[in-house]
Amino acid sequence: MFKKNSTVKLTIIASILSLCLALALATTLLGSYSLDIQTYLHSLIPNTVLGALLFASLLTTAMAIGLPRQFTALSAGFLFGAGYGMLLATFSAIFACLLTLLLARKLLANIVQQYYPQPLAKVSRFFSHNTFLKALIIRLLPAGSNFLTNVLAGTARTPIKPYLLGSSIGFIPQMTIFSLMGAGLQVDGQQQLIISLILLVIAIILTVYLYQKTDKNLTLN
Repeated sequence: MFKKNSTVKLTIIASILSLCLALALATTLLGSYSLDIQTYLHSLIPNTVLGALLFASLLTTAMAIGLPRQFTALSAGFLFGAGYGMLLATFSAIFACLLTLLLARKLLANIVQQYYPQPLAKVSRFFSHNTFLKALIIRLLPAGSNFLTNVLAGTARTPIKPYLLGSSIGFIPQMTIFSLMGAGLQVDGQQQLIISLILLVIAIILTVYLYQKTDKNLTLN
């Protein structure tokens, strides 16, 4: 499931560089149009409790079918600010995780078991031990597909409680960071953008350290 440390590090570095480039382009392209874009988006999704619930429902559905969680946090931060954006994005990610997990269990598990029993057995063994820790570290990594992880976990009938708890806690750092980035794209939001980039680097370093410390526990038996 996990590759060697060098591959993980290269993947993370590439993700950071891609993210920084995307943010630089976004900041340049938005420029003085940021306020106009915000005003237009708020006309579609008002900055109210009802608007937040509507936006969270859209985020949950979109993430359940594959929208990256980083993009949802950016969008939530841009529309609702860093604090509320982080809360909306995090809860949406948790509900999307549970939804995809349950649907994969109900609709895909028997089919995958019939056609791909050996790969499914490997995934099942991987998630059957230290489920909380493995889910936590997978969510902390900035690379990887949230959707595919949930589908694999669902088809392998992974224990729901530890998987969901590990995922929920693991979502928080990235959702906080990317919500700050989204808020930083607002007018006069450069300070939040800088803080989010610093936090991202710190989170990456801590994640790599945690991964290396628990590498033996994360390998397939």
